Amino acid sequence: MALRKIAIACQGGGTHAAFTWGVLTQILETKKAWDATPGSGDSFEIAAISGTSAGALCALATWYGLAPNSADSACGSIDKAIERLNHLWTVFAATTPVETAHNAVVGTLLDLAEAGAPFPSSSPYGEFGDFALNSLRMLGARQEYLSFPALLQSVCPHFAAVDWQKLAKKNFRALAGAIEVFSGNFEVFDTNKTLEEKGLLTAPPKFDQYSTTRWRMRRSFSLEGVAASGTLPEILPAQQIDQAVFPTCTPGQTVTRTAHYWDGLYSQNPPVRQLLDGAAKDDKPDEIWVIRINPQEIDWRVPFSGLEDIRDRENDLAGNLSLNQELEHIISVNSWLRVHGDGHPALEPYKNIDVRTIKMTRETAWGLRRTSKFDRNRDHLRKLWSEGRAVAEQWLGRWRSLGKDFEGYPDDARYPDTQ
Repeated sequence: MALRKIAIACQGGGTHAAFTWGVLTQILETKKAWDATPGSGDSFEIAAISGTSAGALCALATWYGLAPNSADSACGSIDKAIERLNHLWTVFAATTPVETAHNAVVGTLLDLAEAGAPFPSSSPYGEFGDFALNSLRMLGARQEYLSFPALLQSVCPHFAAVDWQKLAKKNFRALAGAIEVFSGNFEVFDTNKTLEEKGLLTAPPKFDQYSTTRWRMRRSFSLEGVAASGTLPEILPAQQIDQAVFPTCTPGQTVTRTAHYWDGLYSQNPPVRQLLDGAAKDDKPDEIWVIRINPQEIDWRVPFSGLEDIRDRENDLAGNLSLNQELEHIISVNSWLRVHGDGHPALEPYKNIDVRTIKMTRETAWGLRRTSKFDRNRDHLRKLWSEGRAVAEQWLGRWRSLGKDFEGYPDDARYPDTQ
């Protein structure tokens, strides 16, 4: 029976990523069941997980649960990863009376604004934003509801005690994508970078990012980095991380300054390129499973009825732009390998990597709106979680039974009725 090394890439999409919560839960439970009955069929090991925005939150919770931790012996297990995912979305949901009321008011205002109602604009850097947050806090809103740092600290209470030495041997990687506002750099916060800085992993021998301008950077993995990945500029001030080093126009010289980050939607949604940067072929995944939140296609038979429909589709397209470009590169390399084989000097470092899509049902994907990505109602989240579990259960069953005949990207990103 084959054991496939997989990497999971979690697309961002606000609270629609509760679907990812369900998918990851089912993947983890299925792996636990299959591991308990070895020899019963093909199986998989999770080598890496990446994410952007809410997808990065899911990736963080999964990684933290699976990573060894000297302060929590339950970490390093599938059960702990599932428990952390459940904790993330339970704490993130609107729970107290004031949170429930606030969530309902925000939803109503977003719907009205989408329909064209005139509202005064506000800035996340203005005094009104601080006043509103303090008022919600005084009325009973939890800090975890109001603040990414508090939420992530709740999800990863012993982050400082992650056992990086054991993690290096386990070889399980996490990445979160964000954009650095002033440089325009595509940046990833990478557990492998942390291992490199601790002397537990050899850096890829490609280029020195501090002396060569490439408009992309790798940073050590941190809770601040994951918070940066989910910082929507219209709602939150840029996430700041001090003492970040950047290259300059002068070769060999760097500048150290405070970095300012916005949501990873503006860079990689989610990071895929970095999943392939292992020096040896055995370090690269056999498959990449993309959990897609933004539908690739919508029904061409339903015309746009107004600006709200246009904005919905703009949001889908923006969320898919970087993902499709990175996946297209993998598909191109796969085609070169089929034609020339890896004996060609230029292709020797590469291997064929199967890309597969896990997506919502057509009815759900086409029925959701851009504004519902901000909805933190527990019923809304739980419904998407349930669908994620159901979709993943069927998907994994077909993956195991069909083997090499199982469909892959790009065909599996579409809904048949859109053809």
